[in-house]
Amino acid sequence: MNKISALTAMFLLATTAFAADVTVSVAGPREIVQTSAATISLKGAASGVAGVTKVAWQTSSGAAGTASGTDSWDAVAIPVAEGNTTIIVKAYDAKGASAWVAVVAVRKSSATVVSSAATLPRQPGL
Repeated sequence: MNKISALTAMFLLATTAFAADVTVSVAGPREIVQTSAATISLKGAASGVAGVTKVAWQTSSGAAGTASGTDSWDAVAIPVAEGNTTIIVKAYDAKGASAWVAVVAVRKSSATVVSSAATLPRQPGL
């Protein structure tokens, strides 16, 4: 490998590492939250080296929306169907990198239980 190829490889590696530096979290501690409403609200924080430009959410039942705010965000009126609903919250930075977190909501007989946020192994396509 010549010097130019080595420098190019190091630049690409550094650029990839820089672009992937995005985090998102749901405010806690929230191990269990119960409600009789058909919607829930979540809030949290996001950060990115290139600056967070958008925080979006999507449920396993197909509802989707954009949270208000970026570094500190709020997502209101997220619908929760009877049974289990997974809510994915995804933050994007200015370079297109993203990170996400999942929250599982269980609604039965007018009571909703929200488990703590968990990072899953594969990035969802929001």
